[in-house]
Amino acid sequence: MVEIFLERAKQLSEARKLIELDAEYASATALLAVHSAIAYNDAVLVKLSGKAFRGEDHMSAVREVTKRCRARKLDTSGITQLKTLVAAKTRVSYEAQLVSFPYAYELSVASQRFAVWAYKRLEEIV
Repeated sequence: MVEIFLERAKQLSEARKLIELDAEYASATALLAVHSAIAYNDAVLVKLSGKAFRGEDHMSAVREVTKRCRARKLDTSGITQLKTLVAAKTRVSYEAQLVSFPYAYELSVASQRFAVWAYKRLEEIV
């Protein structure tokens, strides 16, 4: 199951990279940044717990990965990026306001950083 979430995360991340420097696609960049990070987090949680996170409250998944990483004494510094992205989810997905290019780019960078963190944790988790 890790592979499924990891494949999804990679595809979303690669799509984000293709458009992240084009201001015309700021909203799509932001959405892809958020959802790729959620998928990377799902992969880490599956590797840590053996099961996928269920539910719409993605901040619960953030708390769960934090708890499980701390229990295994794994680095949790990348979770800051995930918190930023999950907190942005409602704004970029549902609110009736434009997503600015600088904000979308900021989310894209946070997503890239979280992906690096997630890959390192996936390698460490046995």
